[in-house]
Amino acid sequence: MKRFNLPLLAMPLVLAACSDPSPEPDASATPSMAPIVSESEALAPPVAPGASASASSLAETSFPMAMRGRWGMNAADCDPARADNKGLMTVGPNSVKFYESIGEIGVVADRSESVLRAVFDYEGEGMEWKRDARYELSDGGKTLILTEYGDDAPQGPRRYSQCK
Repeated sequence: MKRFNLPLLAMPLVLAACSDPSPEPDASATPSMAPIVSESEALAPPVAPGASASASSLAETSFPMAMRGRWGMNAADCDPARADNKGLMTVGPNSVKFYESIGEIGVVADRSESVLRAVFDYEGEGMEWKRDARYELSDGGKTLILTEYGDDAPQGPRRYSQCK
Protein backbone atom coordinates (compact mmCIF):
# COMPACT_ATOMS: atom_id res chain seq x y z
CA MET A 1 0.00 0.00 0.00
CA LYS A 2 2.80 2.37 0.66
CA ARG A 3 3.93 2.07 -2.92
CA PHE A 4 0.48 3.06 -4.15
CA ASN A 5 0.24 6.18 -1.92
CA LEU A 6 3.66 7.49 -2.76
CA PRO A 7 3.01 7.99 -6.49
CA LEU A 8 -0.31 9.68 -5.74
CA LEU A 9 1.34 12.11 -3.34
CA ALA A 10 4.18 12.86 -5.76
CA MET A 11 1.87 13.45 -8.75
CA PRO A 12 0.94 17.11 -7.92
CA LEU A 13 4.62 17.96 -7.44
CA VAL A 14 5.52 16.44 -10.80
CA LEU A 15 2.71 18.31 -12.55
CA ALA A 16 3.72 21.60 -10.92
CA ALA A 17 7.31 21.14 -12.02
CA CYS A 18 6.24 20.56 -15.63
CA SER A 19 3.96 23.58 -15.91
CA ASP A 20 5.11 26.96 -17.28
CA PRO A 21 6.66 29.30 -14.78
CA SER A 22 4.49 32.26 -13.80
CA PRO A 23 4.56 34.91 -16.54
CA GLU A 24 6.49 38.12 -16.02
CA PRO A 25 4.19 40.98 -15.03
CA ASP A 26 3.65 43.43 -17.86
CA ALA A 27 3.81 47.22 -17.47
CA SER A 28 0.10 47.48 -16.72
CA ALA A 29 0.47 45.17 -13.73
CA THR A 30 3.37 47.13 -12.27
CA PRO A 31 2.26 49.41 -9.47
CA SER A 32 2.35 53.09 -10.41
CA MET A 33 3.68 55.85 -8.21
CA ALA A 34 0.99 58.22 -9.58
CA PRO A 35 -1.63 59.25 -7.04
CA ILE A 36 -5.05 57.67 -7.31
CA VAL A 37 -7.75 60.25 -8.12
CA SER A 38 -11.48 59.93 -8.41
CA GLU A 39 -13.28 60.52 -11.70
CA SER A 40 -14.66 63.86 -10.47
CA GLU A 41 -11.17 65.00 -9.48
CA ALA A 42 -9.79 63.96 -12.86
CA LEU A 43 -12.46 65.97 -14.71
CA ALA A 44 -12.15 69.09 -12.55
CA PRO A 45 -10.33 72.07 -14.08
CA PRO A 46 -6.84 72.70 -12.74
CA VAL A 47 -6.45 75.11 -9.83
CA ALA A 48 -3.59 77.59 -9.74
CA PRO A 49 -1.05 77.01 -6.95
CA GLY A 50 -2.13 78.76 -3.78
CA ALA A 51 -5.74 79.16 -4.98
CA SER A 52 -8.66 77.55 -3.26
CA ALA A 53 -10.46 74.90 -5.32
CA SER A 54 -13.84 76.01 -3.98
CA ALA A 55 -13.14 79.67 -4.80
CA SER A 56 -12.06 78.69 -8.32
CA SER A 57 -15.19 76.57 -8.86
CA LEU A 58 -17.42 79.33 -7.56
CA ALA A 59 -15.88 81.91 -9.86
CA GLU A 60 -16.28 79.61 -12.86
CA THR A 61 -19.99 79.08 -12.22
CA SER A 62 -21.04 82.65 -11.50
CA PHE A 63 -21.70 85.81 -13.46
CA PRO A 64 -18.72 88.17 -13.69
CA MET A 65 -19.01 91.08 -11.22
CA ALA A 66 -19.43 93.66 -14.02
CA MET A 67 -22.61 91.89 -15.22
CA ARG A 68 -24.35 91.81 -11.87
CA GLY A 69 -27.12 94.28 -11.19
CA ARG A 70 -30.25 95.62 -12.85
CA TRP A 71 -30.54 95.92 -16.64
CA GLY A 72 -33.45 97.26 -18.71
CA MET A 73 -34.50 97.06 -22.34
CA ASN A 74 -35.68 100.68 -22.06
CA ALA A 75 -35.59 103.48 -19.46
CA ALA A 76 -39.03 102.61 -18.04
CA ASP A 77 -37.78 99.10 -17.13
CA CYS A 78 -35.30 100.64 -14.71
CA ASP A 79 -37.94 102.64 -12.82
CA PRO A 80 -38.59 100.72 -9.56
CA ALA A 81 -41.93 102.56 -9.10
CA ARG A 82 -43.35 100.97 -12.26
CA ALA A 83 -45.12 97.63 -12.05
CA ASP A 84 -45.01 97.05 -15.81
CA ASN A 85 -41.23 96.77 -16.14
CA LYS A 86 -41.40 93.57 -18.19
CA GLY A 87 -38.02 94.27 -19.80
CA LEU A 88 -36.14 94.34 -16.47
CA MET A 89 -33.42 91.74 -15.99
CA THR A 90 -31.67 91.36 -12.62
CA VAL A 91 -28.36 89.52 -12.69
CA GLY A 92 -27.16 87.98 -9.42
CA PRO A 93 -24.07 85.89 -8.65
CA ASN A 94 -25.54 82.57 -9.90
CA SER A 95 -28.88 83.50 -11.43
CA VAL A 96 -30.74 85.88 -13.71
CA LYS A 97 -34.26 87.06 -12.96
CA PHE A 98 -36.78 88.26 -15.53
CA TYR A 99 -40.34 89.56 -15.13
CA GLU A 100 -41.91 86.10 -14.64
CA SER A 101 -38.98 83.65 -14.58
CA ILE A 102 -35.63 82.96 -13.00
CA GLY A 103 -32.67 81.09 -14.48
CA GLU A 104 -29.93 79.39 -12.45
CA ILE A 105 -26.50 78.83 -14.02
CA GLY A 106 -26.06 75.17 -14.92
CA VAL A 107 -23.18 73.94 -17.08
CA VAL A 108 -20.75 76.71 -18.07
CA ALA A 109 -19.28 76.53 -21.58
CA ASP A 110 -17.32 79.81 -21.65
CA ARG A 111 -16.53 82.46 -19.06
CA SER A 112 -14.37 85.57 -18.95
CA GLU A 113 -14.77 89.01 -17.37
CA SER A 114 -16.97 90.10 -20.28
CA VAL A 115 -18.66 86.87 -21.47
CA LEU A 116 -20.67 84.08 -19.89
CA ARG A 117 -22.12 81.24 -21.93
CA ALA A 118 -23.92 78.48 -20.10
CA VAL A 119 -26.94 76.24 -20.04
CA PHE A 120 -29.42 77.75 -17.59
CA ASP A 121 -32.10 75.92 -15.61
CA TYR A 122 -35.20 78.13 -15.80
CA GLU A 123 -38.37 78.14 -13.75
CA GLY A 124 -41.40 80.35 -14.17
CA GLU A 125 -45.18 80.35 -14.50
CA GLY A 126 -45.32 76.75 -13.25
CA MET A 127 -42.89 75.45 -15.89
CA GLU A 128 -39.24 74.36 -15.96
CA TRP A 129 -36.88 74.38 -18.96
CA LYS A 130 -33.22 74.59 -19.98
CA ARG A 131 -31.76 77.18 -22.30
CA ASP A 132 -28.30 77.76 -23.75
CA ALA A 133 -27.55 81.48 -23.39
CA ARG A 134 -24.64 83.87 -23.89
CA TYR A 135 -24.25 87.15 -22.00
CA GLU A 136 -21.71 89.65 -23.31
CA LEU A 137 -20.77 93.10 -22.05
CA SER A 138 -20.22 95.85 -24.63
CA ASP A 139 -20.00 99.64 -24.78
CA GLY A 140 -17.50 99.71 -21.93
CA GLY A 141 -19.82 97.70 -19.65
CA LYS A 142 -22.92 99.87 -20.24
CA THR A 143 -24.70 97.31 -22.43
CA LEU A 144 -25.37 93.63 -21.78
CA ILE A 145 -26.25 91.58 -24.85
CA LEU A 146 -28.24 88.37 -24.32
CA THR A 147 -28.29 85.78 -27.09
CA GLU A 148 -30.20 82.54 -26.58
CA TYR A 149 -29.77 79.39 -28.64
CA GLY A 150 -32.11 76.56 -29.51
CA ASP A 151 -35.23 75.88 -31.55
CA ASP A 152 -37.56 77.59 -29.07
CA ALA A 153 -35.22 80.49 -28.23
CA PRO A 154 -36.11 84.11 -29.08
CA GLN A 155 -34.50 85.11 -32.38
CA GLY A 156 -31.56 87.46 -32.40
CA PRO A 157 -29.69 89.13 -29.55
CA ARG A 158 -31.46 91.36 -27.01
CA ARG A 159 -29.73 94.49 -25.72
CA TYR A 160 -30.05 95.67 -22.13
CA SER A 161 -28.77 98.96 -20.69
CA GLN A 162 -27.44 99.18 -17.16
CA CYS A 163 -29.94 100.74 -14.75
CA LYS A 164 -28.62 103.71 -12.77
